[in-house]
Amino acid sequence: MEKINYKELSFDSFDATYKNLINLSDKKILNILNEIKDFEDQNKGYDFESLILLFTDHKNNEIRLFCTKYMEKSSDFSLIRKLRKIITNESEKEIRFHAINIFGNWIKEISTKKNRINEIARLMNFGVDFIRNSDDKSEQNNMMKSLSHLSNEEIDKIIMEKFSSKELEDKLSAIISMGNNGNIKWVPLIEELLEHDNYKIRSESCISLSLIGNEENIDQIKELLEDEELDTQKAAVNAISNIGGSYAKEILEKLKFSSEPEIVDLSKDKLLDLKKEDEIDSQPQPDEDILEDEPISNDFDEYDAANIEGWGSLNEDGTSFIAPDAIDDDIDDPIKSLSDYEKPIEQPDIDD
Repeated sequence: MEKINYKELSFDSFDATYKNLINLSDKKILNILNEIKDFEDQNKGYDFESLILLFTDHKNNEIRLFCTKYMEKSSDFSLIRKLRKIITNESEKEIRFHAINIFGNWIKEISTKKNRINEIARLMNFGVDFIRNSDDKSEQNNMMKSLSHLSNEEIDKIIMEKFSSKELEDKLSAIISMGNNGNIKWVPLIEELLEHDNYKIRSESCISLSLIGNEENIDQIKELLEDEELDTQKAAVNAISNIGGSYAKEILEKLKFSSEPEIVDLSKDKLLDLKKEDEIDSQPQPDEDILEDEPISNDFDEYDAANIEGWGSLNEDGTSFIAPDAIDDDIDDPIKSLSDYEKPIEQPDIDD
């Protein structure tokens, strides 16, 4: 096979390119996919997503893993269907692990959208069903952390079940989920763990407290800068930075005199991050109302997480959307990509 000229690759040639590549050895295919991704990353204006994702169901585990990881960089919400399919049907645990993490990234993103209530409910139901039906505790915990960005009684119940567990990984995952969730009701539970015997629990607790709390909690977290475990000290630095503000900066400034070189370096990095955030905050911000998606009026019937439905392609203006059968059979409103009001571009039909 002749060497591919990536500059000349276009959507019209994707199918032919795929047919040529699929006959190569697995190792060669993986090398070419990495080359395509590197070229795409290094050259603006090139988008080979549709070509790369043609290999999502390849027989080779490494190729499927590559395609799953690749989805993390996508802003096309229509890929949520592919992720659900991987989570439900994939035989390799590592691939499912990455799919669940990316699923969580989408949930975190969509949870901020005021008009996505029905979509959020579908994703939440899928995730809860997965947790209840999975026999793998690590995957249960991973999905819980993905869902924890949402506010829901069922999710809260799962978090408390894991929090009450005697298993360390269950409790750690619950603490992380509390931080993701952002509800101040978790604060008293987290505060009690800042002096726990296990340093991992102390570390995760101070991080989660920083995501929920405010400057009033800095003094509690500050105590962990003197922790016997370096990892917990580093967690405290990150937590103080997460809260931010003048008091946090003051503490981070003083850490340049720490006896731990890693703490000195980390505190310097966090101070720079806070200064950059201040610069961004000082710049004029666009009107959020202008960026808000159009509301979706249709209600959805109950979703069966085990049933992977069909798929669709594009809006009339060229932006991507989830087709009516992508989430449920009776949806007749297109759903735009998470890239709100993106510029219409030529895209292929998504047809599994």
